Amino acid sequence: MSFRLRIFLLVMVVAGTAIGATAWLTLSLTSSEVYRLNTARVRHQAEIVEAVSRFGVTRGRWNGIDEVVADLSERTDLHIRVETDADTLTDSDLMRGHAIGPMQTSPTGIDPYPAIDPAILTQASALASGAGKRPADPPSLETVRKNAKGVPEISIVVPPRPALPASLFATTPGRSGMAGPEAQTLFQLAQYRAGLVAVRCAADKRQIDAPALASTTSPYLSAAQLAAAPDCVRAGETKVRADKEWLDQWWQELSRCRFYSMTTYAECLPSSFQSATSSTAAVPVRIFFGAGQRQDLDGLRRPAAFGAAGLLVAAVLGTAWIARRISRPVRALTGASLQLAAGQLDVRVPTRGRDELAFLSASFNAMAEAVQSSEERQRRLVADVAHELRTPLSNLRGYLEGLADGVIEPTPELFASLHEETLLQRRILDDLQVLALAENGDLAYTTEPLDLSEVAESAVTAHRAVAVAAGLDLRIDAPGAVPVRADPDRLRQVLGNLLSNAIRYTDAGGRVQVGVRRDELNAILTVRDTGVGMTADEVSRVFDRFWRADPARQRATGGSGLGLTITRRIVDDHGGRISATSEPGLGTTFTVRFPAEFTGGK
Repeated sequence: MSFRLRIFLLVMVVAGTAIGATAWLTLSLTSSEVYRLNTARVRHQAEIVEAVSRFGVTRGRWNGIDEVVADLSERTDLHIRVETDADTLTDSDLMRGHAIGPMQTSPTGIDPYPAIDPAILTQASALASGAGKRPADPPSLETVRKNAKGVPEISIVVPPRPALPASLFATTPGRSGMAGPEAQTLFQLAQYRAGLVAVRCAADKRQIDAPALASTTSPYLSAAQLAAAPDCVRAGETKVRADKEWLDQWWQELSRCRFYSMTTYAECLPSSFQSATSSTAAVPVRIFFGAGQRQDLDGLRRPAAFGAAGLLVAAVLGTAWIARRISRPVRALTGASLQLAAGQLDVRVPTRGRDELAFLSASFNAMAEAVQSSEERQRRLVADVAHELRTPLSNLRGYLEGLADGVIEPTPELFASLHEETLLQRRILDDLQVLALAENGDLAYTTEPLDLSEVAESAVTAHRAVAVAAGLDLRIDAPGAVPVRADPDRLRQVLGNLLSNAIRYTDAGGRVQVGVRRDELNAILTVRDTGVGMTADEVSRVFDRFWRADPARQRATGGSGLGLTITRRIVDDHGGRISATSEPGLGTTFTVRFPAEFTGGK
């Protein structure tokens, strides 16, 4: 047997044995980990979901959830991540300082809302299973009246809101003596909100250990909590009673359950109660599960030892070459990871072939690209805020120093310019404040039935003078009434932002077209212009903070760069959605869809 043949056979034996052993070890380890993860998840999922849900219900917010997740992860040896729709609240691997491991793709959703009192449901079910019709006590009447345009509409007259008991925490809703399931549900809703206010107040004053309700069921506060913080309990009751607009709004929603259909009465009340508590409770979250960092290799040690002994004899001559081929991309990834951790965000690793290591390299490059993009967006945001505030302040400082030194004479034109710079600065600060409130969920809304066509016509009338001054043709196409339920001021703010943006980016001689229509489910508002238009990449960024398709044009006309970001948030809070389409040189179209209000006509 020639030397070449021996080398060839040795390499084949090493390769075959190594591949077989590696595949076996990999499959065994993977199967063991998958089985361990599934077993642990099935065993502990209910416990984890219950703990997270209880935390959200009893606190009404997610501050401090990381401690609960850390304890659950330590006890169950599971990787646990809790997310909202917009952010990651906590990740057990990150808290332990570990690299984030793989997660399951299907999360478990949690709505952290308290359940309606069973006694209320019992009464509601009894009413629903009775005569099968709307009961007369309390009455819910249909009245027909004409709106401002003379169109007949059916409206619902709900009974007056009942008074809440003298003490919100003396009893449960089912034993409060309040007449009707709707009134008892309103009482429980007030109890929950007042309880959250009370425990937060008591925690701030160090009268109780944690800002948490004693129970997830009515009356929520324990006797010890009531005795420890009577002043905070009174403050919570006072705050809820004083918010008559909030009480009236949800009393009307609860009362409507009788009007629509008694067959669904017992389902309508819990649904309305959940909607009401969502205005006070924590936001819904999703829980993802993954394997913990501990790996149990005890079952693989003996087979691995025999495999290693057999491989050692065959791999003496071939190991160096194989190790070099395999370790090169691993060393490249390790070095690149260290550079990325050190702040060198533009580091990338070469990708060769189509194997797992190539996919890993490609995934690392994608991650590095995402990290770099995120860092650049953050830097741009800080730079934009600094720039937007620095420019008017620098102008004010220069003029004021000139006035103080006697270099510049005070004139009406100068004071008008200084006033304009002050207004620009105030507008930027106002927009930043509105955006911060919207993103924190603190932006107040007072919704009421509106005619979207009528609001659009008012907005067009208000902007017509600006459009004429810019040499534009501003038109509206609103052939009929389109009812929606929205906050009129915020709706006008949405229309104002879209119209101002269209006028700003359309040159003289162009046209801005506003359209209002509806389909089976939605009220649709469109604002179309014949302006400069945008590329597909620009359209994807049009709702980003401080982003401008043409920075010089918008700064020259006083735009803050936050209008469309605020607009999208307002539309989302109304249950709608906004989108943009555009072609460079042909114009841009913004389309807003709101849930339509059905009144009895079409």
